[in-house]
Amino acid sequence: MPQLAYNFLMTQATAGEIYDIGFDNVLTPVATQIIPFGVGVAKVIGQDQAVRLPHQDIVTLTASVPLVTSNSTVVTLNGIALTPVVFNTDNATTLGLIAALIAAQDNIASAVSNGTDAIVITASQGFAVTATAVTTLGAGQPTWTSVRSNDNVFYGISVFIQNKMNLYDPSVGSVGGPVYAVGDPVSTMTRGRIWVVPETTVTSDSPVYWRVIPSMAFPVTGTFRGDSDGGNAILVSSSLARWWIGGSAGTLAVLDINLP
Repeated sequence: MPQLAYNFLMTQATAGEIYDIGFDNVLTPVATQIIPFGVGVAKVIGQDQAVRLPHQDIVTLTASVPLVTSNSTVVTLNGIALTPVVFNTDNATTLGLIAALIAAQDNIASAVSNGTDAIVITASQGFAVTATAVTTLGAGQPTWTSVRSNDNVFYGISVFIQNKMNLYDPSVGSVGGPVYAVGDPVSTMTRGRIWVVPETTVTSDSPVYWRVIPSMAFPVTGTFRGDSDGGNAILVSSSLARWWIGGSAGTLAVLDINLP
C-alpha cells in the first residue's frame, strides 16, 4: 500500500543516538541484564567486558551501642523481615550471626561484621540492596543506622541501534523503546557525543549526575540529571562527562563523554 502522508516535522533525535560524525569510540561489552538505549552503564565488577545498570549495592548497618543479653535483632533486607537473631555469647558473636543470616539470602554477595558495631552488606552484581535493623528486648537496645553506597564504575552510554528483533520491555518506564537483552553485545560509547533524555533541565554549565537509585518518578537507573536528587544520583567527573547541549527535563540533551 503506498504511503499517502509524510511527516515533515521529523523527530530531532532519540535517546542513545550518536550526535555527530566527529571522533567517537564504541565498545561492545555484554549485557548482564536488560539495558535500554541512552543510559549510562556500569562495569560488572570481577568480570571482563560485561555491563549492567548502576545500583545502590552496598549498605552499612551500624549499631549505636553493643548488643547485650536478651537483645533480639530483626534485619529488613530488600523489604523483607528476616528471622530475629537473639543475643548469643557476646556482641561480636551476635553481630557475626546477623551477618551470616544476611549473607545467606538471595542476591547477596557478602555481609561482613567488623566485630564491634558495623555490618557491611554487598549485593551480587546486577542487584540492588536496602537494609535496616531494629533491636528489641534486653536491658538496653542500640539504634541502628543504615548508610548506602555503591561500587558503580561508569563504563559508557548505551547506543541506539536499528534492530527490529530487540525485545521491547515496558519496565524501562519513561526511557521506553527497544532494549538490549541479557547476553546482547551492548554498543557502548566511551568517547564522543550522544543524545540522552535528562531527568531535569540542564545547560552546558550543569554538572552531570548519574542515577543509581530508582524513585517513583524515575524508575530506571542509568539516566542523567543536573543534581543528586537527594543522593539518588552520583556525580560523574567533569573530566569524564559534560553537557554539550542542554535540554529541558524529559526532552533531549547531548552528553560529551571522554572515558580513558
